[in-house]
Amino acid sequence: MGCKRVPKHYRLKFVDGDYEGLEVTMRSVSIGEMRAAQGHEDGFDGLFGLVASHMVAWNREDEDGSSLPPTAESLTDESPALIHLIIDKWTSAVAGVSAPLEQPSNSGGSAPEESIPMAPLSPSLAS
Repeated sequence: MGCKRVPKHYRLKFVDGDYEGLEVTMRSVSIGEMRAAQGHEDGFDGLFGLVASHMVAWNREDEDGSSLPPTAESLTDESPALIHLIIDKWTSAVAGVSAPLEQPSNSGGSAPEESIPMAPLSPSLAS
């Protein structure tokens, strides 16, 4: 019995900017799929197709407040900037880069200060 391949899901949270509050869930991508998207004749179309085919869910709504399905058709009404942001967050998540700490963060305690002697060292005995 071997190790079964199970696709992983990544929840991408947008915490600031034009897409603050947006959450997108993406399915993991294989090396072959990534290479195929990057090798596409029109680079953006390849990346767009990759996002559209791996998007599992999102909380995007239209102007009337109706939920938009996570489909290529819904994505075509979005700006290219959003596609690039999704790709950036997704590749960071896949690479294991942790998200920034939620604010405010106390950043842990300070390291204790130690005194460093400032007195001149004794002359060398070798001379």
